[in-house]
Amino acid sequence: MPEQPTETTRPWTFDARACATYGLMTAAWYTVPDLVERRGTRALLKTACGVVGTAVLLRTFEGRQAVDAVRKVRDAIRETGLPAGTSTPGEQTSGDVQDNTPHDLTPVEIAPRAKVAIAVGTAAVLGATTAIAVVGEKGAYRWGERMRARGVRAPHLRVGLVLGAATAVLSALNAPPGAAPDVPVPVELSHATG
Repeated sequence: MPEQPTETTRPWTFDARACATYGLMTAAWYTVPDLVERRGTRALLKTACGVVGTAVLLRTFEGRQAVDAVRKVRDAIRETGLPAGTSTPGEQTSGDVQDNTPHDLTPVEIAPRAKVAIAVGTAAVLGATTAIAVVGEKGAYRWGERMRARGVRAPHLRVGLVLGAATAVLSALNAPPGAAPDVPVPVELSHATG
């Protein structure tokens, strides 16, 4: 019996274009010091890397999901700011029809102490994240400069390639189940036993 490919959907998939974009963007970001000496120009080039990378990411499945999520939040915010006299989700409307949308939520009152705790926690997390990012940036730059001092050609390119590959791999491993649409993919050829 001839071998025939079968198709199925994978339960765990990832967006390969997004992973590649993350990796290339990271590699370009860390390669900039090899291209430009002046700090201000490096900052402009790194900004350009971020803008171009983000523009490309918005065209991936992951980017479209992010845009859809932002639109949903925007729409939810707009719904809460309805002018006086209009019905909100969950209220009775004329015609005795109730809107049972997922936005039918009861507002929760947050105590002032809890608001302070949330603000302090958020500030601490943002501060720690920023500190870690700065330490990582300085470490990557120093790594490249140490290689340059040893006479290695294009040291920041090498750092960029290593960090870009690590970023691509980590973004692939970080993809949750069902991160990309269920696309039929060919499975290994089945062998008929008979």
